[in-house]
Amino acid sequence: MLYSPTKENVLFRHWVSSIVIFIGTITTTTIGQFGTSDGPAKVGDVIEVETVYPLKYTYDQRLVELTTTTTTTEPKKNDHTTNVINETETCPQYEDLFRQYGLKPVKVFSYIAWRESRCRLNAVNAKWDNQGNVTWTLNKNGSIDRGLLQINSSWKTVTANVCGSEFGNMEVLYDLDCNLKVAKYLLDNGGLGHWGM
Repeated sequence: MLYSPTKENVLFRHWVSSIVIFIGTITTTTIGQFGTSDGPAKVGDVIEVETVYPLKYTYDQRLVELTTTTTTTEPKKNDHTTNVINETETCPQYEDLFRQYGLKPVKVFSYIAWRESRCRLNAVNAKWDNQGNVTWTLNKNGSIDRGLLQINSSWKTVTANVCGSEFGNMEVLYDLDCNLKVAKYLLDNGGLGHWGM
């Protein structure tokens, strides 16, 4: 049987549509985001709210009271202290030394050595000109990282005390013993955060 709309059905649907539009208009105005001429409303702002009714407008003044809370989720870092480390991204030839120097977890330090220096004792993140002046460094603050675990040049005092070297002589960080001793000091005084972990 074919549907044949009657006059009453058409009027009823028109009436329902009008009610839906009316409710939508009131809801949007009342529940919508409040704002001021200076931007979004803040706690304590007095704002004017226009409520639209058929054939008339009314204005209310309301004190804004925020009742919502915001939850911020921090993105997870790649945490090699708990994740499985890819064996191709490690320096297994130094793992016994990491264990001897107390650099634990050993696999994490093996990964750090790979990530920071690609297992090279003479790794450095800077370039010099012919006169010995630094012309480029990876660090924005101009500091230089040296050796297997890329110890930063800001650790002058620690390096001198731990390695028994002259203050300011950061070349000693290319020596594996010195590099690992300073790394142990840093691990004991701030943890893996020194390597961004």
